[in-house]
Amino acid sequence: MVTKAELEAEVADLRRQLAEQTAATKQAAAPETHGSMADRIAENIDDWAGQLEEALNELEDLPQKRPILFAVGIFAIGYLLGRSGRS
Repeated sequence: MVTKAELEAEVADLRRQLAEQTAATKQAAAPETHGSMADRIAENIDDWAGQLEEALNELEDLPQKRPILFAVGIFAIGYLLGRSGRS
């Protein structure tokens, strides 16, 4: 059978572990410096620029790769623009 002293010692140990984990979580969640935030923003802009360039390259190749899809898309855009011009 477990004694009261053993249970109290185990509870104290668990409280200490919880306090250590809470302190570690607070340190990990500390606000970033402005420099690291600026670096992350610059990386995101570079990623977006790369994705935009890739999408534009795919659009440039679309008439050669899929001419029917391109023609239907142009027709649909023209139709929608024509309908929006009418009041």
